[in-house]
Amino acid sequence: MNYKIFNKLVFEQAQVRSVSDVLFTEEELENGMKLAVSKLEPTLALYLVDINGQKKFDVRWDDSSEVFSGWYSAWDNFSWCLDVVEKQNN
Repeated sequence: MNYKIFNKLVFEQAQVRSVSDVLFTEEELENGMKLAVSKLEPTLALYLVDINGQKKFDVRWDDSSEVFSGWYSAWDNFSWCLDVVEKQNN
């Protein structure tokens, strides 16, 4: 596994059902809830964020960010980024 899970409960919930009931701390409302991060590239991470009352997934890498409404799209993008990082380190 080339990533580390930060919030296992929410990470697993996102895979099987809605995350609309996930509660955020004040800091998480501002910065997002980190769900997973690359082991090789610490700036590559998957976050759950609240945008205008809607929970969305945010794939962040360096200074870029891409927001997704659904888990599968976000996970596909995060996985693709993980593959790129792995190839760069080989």
